[in-house]
Amino acid sequence: MFKPQFFNRFCGLSIIGIILLFFLGGLVRITGSGMGCPDWPKCFGTWVPPTSVDQLPENYEEEYIVKRKVKIAHLADVLVNLGMTNKAEVLLSTTKEDYATEPFNVRKTYTEYVNRLWGALTGIFTLLTVISSFQFRNTHIALFWYSFFGTLFVVLNGWLGSVVVDTDLLGGVVSLHFVLAFISLTFFMIAYYKGKGKEGTSNKLIKGLVVLGLLLSTAQLLTGTNVREGIDRFGNAGVKIGLGNFELLGTAFNVHRILALVTGAILIFLFIQNKNKTARPKTGMIILVTTIFVVLQALTGILNIRFDFPAIAQLLHVTLGSLTLVSFIYLTIQEFKSNRVTHVY
Repeated sequence: MFKPQFFNRFCGLSIIGIILLFFLGGLVRITGSGMGCPDWPKCFGTWVPPTSVDQLPENYEEEYIVKRKVKIAHLADVLVNLGMTNKAEVLLSTTKEDYATEPFNVRKTYTEYVNRLWGALTGIFTLLTVISSFQFRNTHIALFWYSFFGTLFVVLNGWLGSVVVDTDLLGGVVSLHFVLAFISLTFFMIAYYKGKGKEGTSNKLIKGLVVLGLLLSTAQLLTGTNVREGIDRFGNAGVKIGLGNFELLGTAFNVHRILALVTGAILIFLFIQNKNKTARPKTGMIILVTTIFVVLQALTGILNIRFDFPAIAQLLHVTLGSLTLVSFIYLTIQEFKSNRVTHVY
């Protein structure tokens, strides 16, 4: 049914789709559009959102409040069974006012709707990747399993998207939503580059530096999501974080900044080692671009603090952080990929 090159195309489209979702997800978060559609997977009960208040369903607020209460109760039971009693208590302590939907805003609604549409399209790409990978079941079964688990995490993340809506952007759930996206992306990147014969190296120092950079970049992204949730918590309490009080963000913020500096230093050292020991220009270019991502991310972080977190600086900061981790995932796959794998497409 599918030719071998179809797998490569669909897998590549899945990777591109997930990476663009980082940008769209950041756009949704920064513009406050996460609750632009109060239900899921439909938006205000329809597949095409309304464009004005007059088109909203009658009594939609009461209807969605009832549905959200039921879903939150079920989710709380799941959290208790997983040992996350504190999170369950936070959910169950939701007040009547917290259940109320936000006033209709067409810009926010369609920002969230575009994010969902692209997520659905990415899901189709991943499904076609799995289907097309089945042709390798007798020769390179690993390609099927990488594609399968990548798609599985995309599906789980889609479900978690509905949880994000039902819990009104509950802290921790949003971060998990972000992490699952990177897990799925990693599986597809491994599948895409497995057997492609990309340049690698046996230099242990370079491999160690790449792994260290991957770990540092991951930690920086996780502490960044923690900082973002802290800013949201203070915002909900009426406290605006800025240049005069950013120390309120505590340890997570300081660790986030230190990790950025260390990651940048690792990249500079990695660039020098690659140039002196292996002379791989393409790898050197990737390392250089990743270094630029880290520098620009640091600059946008400074702009956030200096100018009270303007939306464009926040969006660029999140996007650049995501691209940095994507680059390290690529470098890690490249350095540890077996060069003995037979080409499959």
